[in-house]
Order: sequence, then C-alpha cells, then structure tokens
Amino acid sequence: MNIEATIIELEKSLLTFEVRRSEVELRKRIAPEFKEIGASGAHFSLDDLLERLPAEQSWSAVAQDFEFTQHSKDICQLVFRAFVKDCDSEKGTYSLRSSFWQKLDDGWKMIFHQGTKVEPFELAS
Repeated sequence: MNIEATIIELEKSLLTFEVRRSEVELRKRIAPEFKEIGASGAHFSLDDLLERLPAEQSWSAVAQDFEFTQHSKDICQLVFRAFVKDCDSEKGTYSLRSSFWQKLDDGWKMIFHQGTKVEPFELAS
C-alpha cells in the first residue's frame, strides 16, 4: 500500500467507534506530542483524546474529497471534508479538516489535527 492510501485509511479509522473507544488503537495512530485545534477553537492533547473519545455516544461521519501532500519523506498532510451527525437527527456539522502525519519508528502517527466548520456541501454518494 502506498503512503497516500495508508494515511487515508488511518484517518478514516479514526472516525470509527472501534478505534475511538480503544486506548491501544488510538495510541497506534496518534503521536504522544499530538495537538488538535477543534472546530470550536478548543485545544486538545493526546491525553484529552484518550479521556474524551471513549465516552462519545452514537454519531456517524462521512469523510470525502481527500487531498494528500507529502512534505518530506517523514511528514505528510491530509486535507478533507467531513460531515458528522448525531444518529438521532439528520442535522450535523460540516467541516474542513487538516491532519499532519509523521513517520515514527512504530509507523505513521497523527501529530496535528484541525477542524473548521464550513457551510454545507454536497455529500458523496
């Protein structure tokens, strides 16, 4: 599998409850020095994610329009659009997201993520 496909697969896996509810799986994908700026403007660390993500309730996400850039042999960026909705509603949040991934001794890990709320866009079918 090439680097682009690997990073997209890793990113998509972070939108699954199987991964989000597992500290082991999160640590496989997220670097210890991870930083996030959420759509709300709040800042998060890996410890914050390990506390927050396993407690999340039912929602679903659609990720699409991936744009991959390799900045060096060990650093790449993935930009994509996402729609996240509560399973009890048709309403949700549209966002533009950017993640930086670094190749570490134990594989590719996310080192930074930012989500920005955007106007609704057409969802891929």
